[in-house]
Amino acid sequence: MPGVANFQLPLGYSGVVIRGSSPQDSKVLVDDFEIPVLFHNIGFRAIIPAESVQSLDYIPGGFGVEFGRASSGIINLTTRPGSDKRSEQAEISFIDGGFLVQGTIGDKTKYMFGLRRSTIDLILPSILPSDIDLSLTTVPSYYDGQLRIDHEFSSHWHSYLSAIGTSDVFEIEATKEDSPEEAKAKRFFNNTRFIRATLGANYHDGPWSANIALSGIAQQFIFEAGLYQSIHISQPQVTPRAEVTRTFDDVAGLSKVVWRVGAEAQVGRDSVDLALPTEQREGEPPKSYDPKDITEQFHGAFWVPDFATWTSIAANLDPRIRATLGLRSDVFARINEADLEPRGEIQVKLPADLTARFSVGAYRRPPEFQSELLHTDIGSEHSTQVIAGLQYDPREGLRIQPSVYYYDRSHLITTNVDGTLGNNGRGKTVGAELLATYRTGPWFGWLSYSYSHSTRVDQPGDPERLFDFDQPHSLNAAGSWRKGRWQLGARFELYSGLPYTPPIGSVYDSDRNLYNPIYGPVNAARAPMHHQLDIRVDYSWHSGPVEMTVFADIQNVYLNESVAGYSYSYDYTQTADFKSIPIIPSLGLRGTL
Repeated sequence: MPGVANFQLPLGYSGVVIRGSSPQDSKVLVDDFEIPVLFHNIGFRAIIPAESVQSLDYIPGGFGVEFGRASSGIINLTTRPGSDKRSEQAEISFIDGGFLVQGTIGDKTKYMFGLRRSTIDLILPSILPSDIDLSLTTVPSYYDGQLRIDHEFSSHWHSYLSAIGTSDVFEIEATKEDSPEEAKAKRFFNNTRFIRATLGANYHDGPWSANIALSGIAQQFIFEAGLYQSIHISQPQVTPRAEVTRTFDDVAGLSKVVWRVGAEAQVGRDSVDLALPTEQREGEPPKSYDPKDITEQFHGAFWVPDFATWTSIAANLDPRIRATLGLRSDVFARINEADLEPRGEIQVKLPADLTARFSVGAYRRPPEFQSELLHTDIGSEHSTQVIAGLQYDPREGLRIQPSVYYYDRSHLITTNVDGTLGNNGRGKTVGAELLATYRTGPWFGWLSYSYSHSTRVDQPGDPERLFDFDQPHSLNAAGSWRKGRWQLGARFELYSGLPYTPPIGSVYDSDRNLYNPIYGPVNAARAPMHHQLDIRVDYSWHSGPVEMTVFADIQNVYLNESVAGYSYSYDYTQTADFKSIPIIPSLGLRGTL
């Protein structure tokens, strides 16, 4: 999508980088409730298969008052109820394998259940050269699963139970020549897992509708490096949520009025066991790695209660103009902060099949990322968003959507001179985007381009610098063609490399027996531009009652090894390129009964 930065996030980060924001500034929701990750660690797959998704709302900014705890964008996926017709589907490929079953129980109940497991960890060790300087004791592996049950109680009430879970494991040890103690000292281990279950009900009767739900999540993050450094986090949470909507045909000269009011409480209990070096925050160049550094330690548990209420009203001012005004209130009880966030939007239908949209709003993100959770003396980060866009539908199947935006960020959490955290940072992002889609007959086309410029100032009086994830140019062009048993698809992407801070020298620390780097201006250099072509071919046929599909999916067809970053020698006198994977081929087979 336009505005989404294209690259693999480092381990320990989650989320999506949208419109020059940090990954933690945007939220990913499934059935209106937040999940910690959208993609598996290795980045080849989302944790939810496409067959389980009914809709995906990508809102890069200007979202309504019903969404909060985010200062950039929202990705909201709605899981799909099971089919009216019973079916079973199984698939296996070089990346993963799994099954999906769905159908009905009686006349009023539908079900869907799916499970996947990675296969790359089973295949990769057998095809890696025996002399490679790497030992993957556990090649990146994952499981994910989805469950949904829907039941119609009456013509007014519909209930559902949805659940989603995943577990990712990634482990690296030293080469076989090392002793057991040496191997353990060089060990790297990461395990991310969670399961979220939601029980909800929807009511609709004439002008009234309501959505109520109770959701709970159990999540765990484990990271271990060497003999001394580790972090273990467990975060169970419970979230009740309710929203009521009332529609009116005409009120005080306004037409098609929609009034909504809602409330939500998110209460969690965090258990943290941490022994790590001082966290490197956005904009801070990496320090020399000391495997014995456990400067930052914490062992304990605490409650994190957050509460929110919201209301909004939308109405047609005349047949061509529709306006929405809303107000959200967030209470972040752990840091004793209460916020009011007004938001508004106006849409105008113009001649020549044009629709204009203008929105402005205030947004907040509470301190909850990595070590931020351990502090109660810092506040939320603020964002004010101003967005203007057009939608042009010149003919059926063709849509063109340009937009421009400006984000003003304040109270950003940065490291103070004395090493503590404070809300002294500020930043801004300006950008423009274009999204065009075309669908006719067997053809589908997609073009997205975005330009973005995002900067930060860490402390008052500091110079302005580039944001760590600043990506000025991003282009994606995709197309597919389907006829008979064949479907062909291709995608080309081109995007700017990330900025980085190159070292200009080093100083030897005799006490720790290592070299400390000396850096120049922050983010003064940028990695080269990346480009690649991906293709996919599907062929389907019937084998008795089973519909079979064989597919070939090749990422980075022409083996472009782009430089994603750089690594340095122990004394920072030599530089080595860290390159992307040259090609990722996958062959798979799917059967549907």
